[in-house]
Amino acid sequence: LAQAVRQAPPSFACRRWLTMHRRLHRLFAARVRCQRERRPAQWMRISHLHTARPLLAVKPFNLADIGEGITEVQLVEWFIKEGDTISEMDRICQVESDKASVEITSRYSGKVLKIHHKTNDTVAVGSALIDIDVEGQSDSPAEAPAASSSSSSSTASFGTKVVPFHLADIGEGITEVQLVEWYVKEGDMVEEMQNLCQVESDKATVEITSRYSGKLVKRHYKVNDIAHVGEVLVEIEVPNTGEESEASTSAPVAAAPTAAPARSASPPARATGGKAKATPPVRKLAKEMGIDLASVPGTGPEGRVLKEDVLAFATAGAGTPAQAPAGGPAAAAPAAPARPIVVAPGDTEVKITDATGKAMVKAMMASLSVPHMGIHEEVDPSAMMDLQRRLKGSVLKKHDMKLSMTAFLVKAMSMAISEVPLVNSKFTGNEQNPAYVLYGSHNISVAIGSKRGLVVPNVKNCQALSVLDIQREMLRLQKAADEGGLSIDDIRGGTISLSNIGVVGGTYARPVLFDGQAVIGALGRTREEPKVNAERQVVIRPVMNVSWSADHRHIDGVSLALFSNAFKRYVEFPDEWALELR
Repeated sequence: LAQAVRQAPPSFACRRWLTMHRRLHRLFAARVRCQRERRPAQWMRISHLHTARPLLAVKPFNLADIGEGITEVQLVEWFIKEGDTISEMDRICQVESDKASVEITSRYSGKVLKIHHKTNDTVAVGSALIDIDVEGQSDSPAEAPAASSSSSSSTASFGTKVVPFHLADIGEGITEVQLVEWYVKEGDMVEEMQNLCQVESDKATVEITSRYSGKLVKRHYKVNDIAHVGEVLVEIEVPNTGEESEASTSAPVAAAPTAAPARSASPPARATGGKAKATPPVRKLAKEMGIDLASVPGTGPEGRVLKEDVLAFATAGAGTPAQAPAGGPAAAAPAAPARPIVVAPGDTEVKITDATGKAMVKAMMASLSVPHMGIHEEVDPSAMMDLQRRLKGSVLKKHDMKLSMTAFLVKAMSMAISEVPLVNSKFTGNEQNPAYVLYGSHNISVAIGSKRGLVVPNVKNCQALSVLDIQREMLRLQKAADEGGLSIDDIRGGTISLSNIGVVGGTYARPVLFDGQAVIGALGRTREEPKVNAERQVVIRPVMNVSWSADHRHIDGVSLALFSNAFKRYVEFPDEWALELR
C-alpha cells in the first residue's frame, strides 16, 4: 500500500492513507513486542487502539468565503435533510448575499448528521452549515472515545509545534492593510481554509484564510491595526508529526465539530436582547445610511426588518425638524410683519471610509508628484458613428448585445499604442536612477459609472481582442460594477486609461493620471458644429474633443502628439482598420 501511495499523485487523500499506513505499521510492531514479552494486558489496550476506527470522524462543513467583501448570507433553500447520504460536489443549499445567489456544494462524502440553520436564517462566513459523518454512519457512543483515543495517541507520538502564519501578498502594489474584523479568538481550533480575519486595503476588502489546521495560540494584531505584508498575523499550534503532511491530516479529527465563533460584524442587539432580523442587503443599506438596525421596527415576517422599514425610519428621522423656542418676546410693533424663524441646517463632517473613496484620495495625492503635460484635439467621429449604426442591428440580432461607440474607441486607442508603444508605460525610477516599464499588453482602464460609484476596471490584452470581444468584456465589467462584484484582478494591472466623460456631460476635460500610468485620455461630448470641408464649403459635422494628459518625466510632447494623431486617424478613417487585420 505504501509503495502504491508513493507512486500516486501527492493529493490530500494519498497523504492521509500513507499516514494511516505508518501508524498501523507502528501498532503492528508494538503487538509483536507484547506477544514476545507475554504482556497480554498491554496488548489488549494496543489491540483496542488498533481496531478503533481513526478514519471515522464527524466533520463540520463551514460556509467558506464566496466572494470579495461578503461577510454573511441568507439561507434561501436546503437541497438535503438530516440522515441523507451525500457525495462530494453534491448540492447542499442555496444562499444569497447582497451581490449574488450561490449554490453551496459539499467537500465530503458521507451522511448528514445535523443541519445548523433553517431557511431564511442569516449565516456568517466561517460558521458551520452541517455536520457530516465522512463514512456515511455516525460512531456509536462506545466507539467514539476509542477513535478519539486513537487520534490522540497517534498525535502524541510526535507532540505539537507552533507555526507562524504570515500575511501574504494580496494584490499588486499593496504593502499594508487595515485589520477590519477577527473571526477567531485565541484558543479556538481552526481548520485549513477557514476564515481567520478580514482586512481592507485602498483597493479591496479580502478574507484571509488559514493554511494550517490546529489551535490558534496568539493573535498579533487588534481590530483597526495596520498590518504589513510579510508580517506574522497569528501563531497556530499544529501536530508535530515529523512530516508536514500529517499536520493538516490530524487536525480535522482533533477539531471539535462546532460552529465557528460568532462574527463581530453583526448589528447590535435589540433592547429586548434579540438580534434584529434582516437580510444582508438590508444590513448593508442600514450600514451605509448610519442606522442602527436594532432601533428600526420591523414589519416583515417574524419582525424582520425590510428595506422599506429602513427607508421609512431614515425619512422619519430626517423629517423631524428641531422645534423653535416656545416662549419668545412680544413684538414691539404689532403692525410689523413677523420675521420668519429659520432653523439653519447643521454642518456635517463626512469621513471617507469606503475602499473606493480611499483609493481615489490616495491616487490623487500621488498624482501631485507627477509633472503633467496635456494636448487637446478635435476629432470628427462621423465615419465611426455611421459604422456603429450600420452594425449595431446585426450585432444585436446575432450576438444578443448592444454595440457601443466606446468599444470602437478602445480598439482605436490600442491600435494607436502599437504605433507609439512609449505611451503604454509606467515610470518606476527616481531622480537618481530614472527608469520606466514598457508594457507589452494593452490593458486599457475604462472609467465606469456604476450604482455604487465611479470605478476604473481595465480591459486586458486589447491588442489581441476584436471590437466584439471588447464590448463583451465591458458589459461584464459594467454588470459586475453595478452588483459590487468586481475582483481585484479586474481593477489591477491597467497600463493606460480612457474616460468617456462625454456620455455624462462636458465638452472639455483635464484628466489626471493615476496608478502610475503614463497617459490618460478623456473624451468630451459629441456635438455638431459648422466646419469647412476640403471643397471649402461650410458643412455641419459632429465634433468630439479629446484631451490627453501624460507623465512628462519620460513622455515628451512629440511622442504624445504622434499618439494623438494616430488615435485621430483611426477614429476618422475606420476603413484603415482593414489594413491591420490578420
